[in-house]
Amino acid sequence: MAEYLIKNGFVFDPVLGINGDKKDIAIKDGKIVESVGASAKVIDAAGKTVMAGGVDIHAHVAGPKVNVGRWFRPEDKKQATYEPGRGVRRMSGGFSVPTVFKTGYEYANMGYTTVMEAAMPPFYARHVHEEMRDTPILDQGAYPVFGNNWFVLEYLKNGEIENTAAYIAWLLRMTKGYAIKCVNPGGTEAWGWGLNCTSVH
Repeated sequence: MAEYLIKNGFVFDPVLGINGDKKDIAIKDGKIVESVGASAKVIDAAGKTVMAGGVDIHAHVAGPKVNVGRWFRPEDKKQATYEPGRGVRRMSGGFSVPTVFKTGYEYANMGYTTVMEAAMPPFYARHVHEEMRDTPILDQGAYPVFGNNWFVLEYLKNGEIENTAAYIAWLLRMTKGYAIKCVNPGGTEAWGWGLNCTSVH
């Protein structure tokens, strides 16, 4: 049973109408409670803001497109940093396109606890999940991309709504996706011919 007491912080909670009040927060087994025992670990947050962790619902932090960015920026590797005085941390690097380690550390430094990868190509789902698993501190999920999926477009064109739903449900399950990402449907195919999308056909 893990118990913590965050003391002396300026607490912000818009839901409860708390706007910077100096309060103590008791936590037991990952949940906020009224009080904890005398053996709880005390965290002194004097002069600091205490609030719920941030959630970034649309980010591009894992997968093949991020790695393409890393290939195009080899000089980013010169930005490697190591901060041994701040607990157990891995060497991290990258400035414009950070490594997975630096991504986790930077988000945590900004107060985030959760980041959602907003464009997971289904064929590369394993790679996306591998990078998310290696990213420290953060909870993560990913949205499979459906905007240029031929099966989806064909089903919709033919009015096969049940087949569309069944296929999307199957692909969400197979990729361990969290939600659907659909942007500029058919755009990739159209752009290949120098055209634009004007209808589902």
